[in-house]
Amino acid sequence: MDVGLLLVNIGLIIMLLASLGLTIIGMPGNIVIFLTALAYGFYDHFVHLSLMDLGIVLGAIILGEVFETFTGAVWASREKASKRAVIFAVIGTVIGGLIGTAFTPIIGSIIGALAGGFTVSWFVEYQLTNDKEHAIRVATSVIKGQILGVIIKFTIALVTIIYLLFNLAW
Repeated sequence: MDVGLLLVNIGLIIMLLASLGLTIIGMPGNIVIFLTALAYGFYDHFVHLSLMDLGIVLGAIILGEVFETFTGAVWASREKASKRAVIFAVIGTVIGGLIGTAFTPIIGSIIGALAGGFTVSWFVEYQLTNDKEHAIRVATSVIKGQILGVIIKFTIALVTIIYLLFNLAW
């Protein structure tokens, strides 16, 4: 094997593992996975990673992002949350994640997203129903859904990385 190819493969593996770490902390690791695979495809002239492979990776990554974004809201609706609370749960999750990232990029991202989703969904649901217990059930279900969304997204990222590793030129 060519030393240059070996170094490129090692660099790719390092980037993919770093991307997996980014994914678990709520950063755009899945996007980095795709961009890394795309760069490898250009390097390899799409011999080992074809455009079809990249399409599969892109589809999986989009699916993971959708799950992460909306699973909390879907779980909130299981508790008969209002549409407003469901919409604001998604917004609170994003804003909380950004604020948490500003304070502590790794742990703060996760804590901020969870706290933002919980707080906003609780507040909106309580304002609409005046029922603290119901608002807490809705907010708790948002948290459960968010955690499930991150697990699904991480799993998709891991499977995507394994798929890419099997397609590298060795």
